[in-house]
Amino acid sequence: MRDERMYEVRQAHFAQSRKLTAHYKGYEIRTIGDSVMAAFRSVAAALDYARALCAAPGPPELRLRAGIHIGPLQIEEGDVFGRTVNFAARVVGAIKSAEIWLSEQAKADIDVLGARRHEELHWQRHDKVRLKGFAGAFTLWSVSPV
Repeated sequence: MRDERMYEVRQAHFAQSRKLTAHYKGYEIRTIGDSVMAAFRSVAAALDYARALCAAPGPPELRLRAGIHIGPLQIEEGDVFGRTVNFAARVVGAIKSAEIWLSEQAKADIDVLGARRHEELHWQRHDKVRLKGFAGAFTLWSVSPV
């Protein structure tokens, strides 16, 4: 994609993301290149946002990866830091195609909530995933984005 078109695509995508972030009562932390970092009050809201954004990312040629993790954050001058943020970034990094992946903790939260809108989702377990900067292997979960 040429620079001008990429700029247009990115702006349309960010506009769609902001609309959905507001709809699901989230908070956009920042954009990074063509990515968005957002925080939500619940894993369910984050999952609903990710599913909606993957289904309608703005420009139709976009295929998105979304990673969701839950945990404490350090908030400083409108930005977030800490192990939770780093782990969430590694979850995204583990995704190879247009999918939504959750950490084991985030998936457990979805399971405990038991929201009807999530009952029909198809989940795939990914065992022994190594994440850069974190010792050991982890279980991650993917879900069909739409």
